[in-house]
Amino acid sequence: MHLSVLIAVLNLSLLEAVNNFADVSCGLIRNIRKSKIVGGQEAFKSEFPWMVSITRRGNHFCGGTLINRNYVLTAAHCLCTGSGHIDYLSPKSIKITISQYDLTKQGDGAYEMEVKGVTVHPKYQCNYVKDDIAILELERPVLWTESAAPACLPAETLEKAYSQFHDSVATVAGWGWTNEHRGNGQRSNILRKAKVQVIETEKCRSWYKSQGKKTRIQETQICAGHEQGGIDACWADSGGPLMVETDTQNQMMVVGVVSTGIGCARPYLPGIYTRVSEYIPWIREVVQ
Repeated sequence: MHLSVLIAVLNLSLLEAVNNFADVSCGLIRNIRKSKIVGGQEAFKSEFPWMVSITRRGNHFCGGTLINRNYVLTAAHCLCTGSGHIDYLSPKSIKITISQYDLTKQGDGAYEMEVKGVTVHPKYQCNYVKDDIAILELERPVLWTESAAPACLPAETLEKAYSQFHDSVATVAGWGWTNEHRGNGQRSNILRKAKVQVIETEKCRSWYKSQGKKTRIQETQICAGHEQGGIDACWADSGGPLMVETDTQNQMMVVGVVSTGIGCARPYLPGIYTRVSEYIPWIREVVQ
């Protein structure tokens, strides 16, 4: 095989490994140090430059992921007003903070952007967890910097590199609560991260059943946590990314969106995330 052909094959395999909806390289980890998150640790500044804080009236309430200059991926339930199953927050009431790290610090590289439009998955209904995914359109394009960069998304079901990521070690990050009992914890002002294990769906179902829970875990969802609990996403981490490393050095992809669960970090009750690979065609339709 000629060198030029070999290079072309290698480039194709890399393209097939992830879906990149941006105009620059995606998922590049800025600070390579292995290490509302319960049982986690503080992230490093700009470690996950695709992470954003979603705020209302100046208060953080959900996380999100930059997928290109104009769009943010998040959970649909973050946009429910609480007054009805088809009642969503107005774009004018939401702001996105780019390059966010410490919620208490204004400036320091972080800046707010208005939201131009909200697209909730057409099958999602408030108060339910199925199809819990949404996309926010920003008022203007993001300027890429060291602390603001796009995420990679996984291959969709029918693509060659598709994976369910069973038993993979994943990272979840956010500004959520550090304990499900709010009297024993608090919402983190500093971005935190934690390592969790992706749990095979049937095993996850059996764990929930063993705890007397009737939660229906869909194929469009992904479970991640630990058998004995202790590490998990929690309140206000919703909408944020569940990430795994790709085969490319220093690159991650977002495979899940923080969605639901029973409490936080309980044994045999791992967190339940929206499985991003199942929604790639819909995401492509919205952003392209």
